[in-house]
Amino acid sequence: MSLFDRIAQQPQEQQGITPDMMRAEMGRIQANPAAYLQQRGFNIPQGMTDPKQITQYLLQSGQVGSGRLQQVMRMLGR
Repeated sequence: MSLFDRIAQQPQEQQGITPDMMRAEMGRIQANPAAYLQQRGFNIPQGMTDPKQITQYLLQSGQVGSGRLQQVMRMLGR
């Protein structure tokens, strides 16, 4: 289960996720979003590096639903 799955399932204070853990995870995502997602089982085409392009691809390919995307965006405060 990924960090984002755990966050979505229960309040943060009950999960034992510290702000440092959240910053570290966000740093890994920002450093290489395609690799981060591929390591978690998502199919991302080789050479795709732009986060917006990756997001569109995940939505269009059905790997992520719009509800899940909205949940993550709320979590990230965007």
